[in-house]
Amino acid sequence: MIQNITEKRTGFTLVELLVVIAIIGLLSTIVLVSFGPVRNQARDTAIKANLSQMRLASEVQYVADSSYSNVQARADYTAAKAAAEDASTGTVTEHFSASAYCFQIPLATSGNWCIDSTGYIGTTANCDGVGYDCAS
Repeated sequence: MIQNITEKRTGFTLVELLVVIAIIGLLSTIVLVSFGPVRNQARDTAIKANLSQMRLASEVQYVADSSYSNVQARADYTAAKAAAEDASTGTVTEHFSASAYCFQIPLATSGNWCIDSTGYIGTTANCDGVGYDCAS
């Protein structure tokens, strides 16, 4: 059977498929780049939540023993500390005495997140091992 020259072929050409693939690649690159800051903000949120859990474990220890001295032996404290360090690029700096504590960790975006026994929660430059507070 002879094919009629006026019949149209259906489907896509190779050039059309390559153009579509290039456009999809470009769009996916733009999307991935725009998610970078969101990912760091999510890591910061995890760090802050885990330091709050460390604070809670510290306060529970103080209620039980009237001292913060054995806080680092608590399983809930060590689990929260490990989770915070997994989310951060650094390690937790911690200072304890019988009546006070402070701990801080670098955030994924910038600065350090610090919590102390005076009630301070926020960014700071230093977790003071002398006064056991987040000195600004």
